[in-house]
Amino acid sequence: MYYGEHPTNLDDKGRITMPRSFRTTMEENDHHAWIMTIGYDHCIFLFNKPEWERIREQVAKHPRMATEAWDFRRMFYGSVSKVKPDGQGRMLVPQSLREYAGLTKEAVILGVEDHLEIWDKEHWRKFQADREDAFKEMGAKLFSAQNCESAVEAEGGTNDAS
Repeated sequence: MYYGEHPTNLDDKGRITMPRSFRTTMEENDHHAWIMTIGYDHCIFLFNKPEWERIREQVAKHPRMATEAWDFRRMFYGSVSKVKPDGQGRMLVPQSLREYAGLTKEAVILGVEDHLEIWDKEHWRKFQADREDAFKEMGAKLFSAQNCESAVEAEGGTNDAS
């Protein structure tokens, strides 16, 4: 799993350097190939191969000709680039994705458990500031007793302490 916020810079060739902690996790989990595509809120998503296959399976469950699903596929799959870190842990960010995310020099790489995100540093700070007041409320909703019970039931367990 990937966690944390790590500052990085784009070099002159449009590459970012993965932090050592992420490279260690990549090695331990055999995550050498990555799928890079547009994300939400003008960030870039990076998925390792197993996670990418889970996403593809989930997207495939939706009717192909449904307008919303069609548009999502265009945006999401049309922006895909397959990348691998080089010997120094650098990954090339394609020009189209750099433009989408507004990446120029300073960036942030986030570990978001099952995937990575690349943000322009200023966009990330604005995103955090815009949602700071709602963060506590988001947590309360995620961890409410009703949601916890639903999650336990969905996994086939019970919520009994006995």
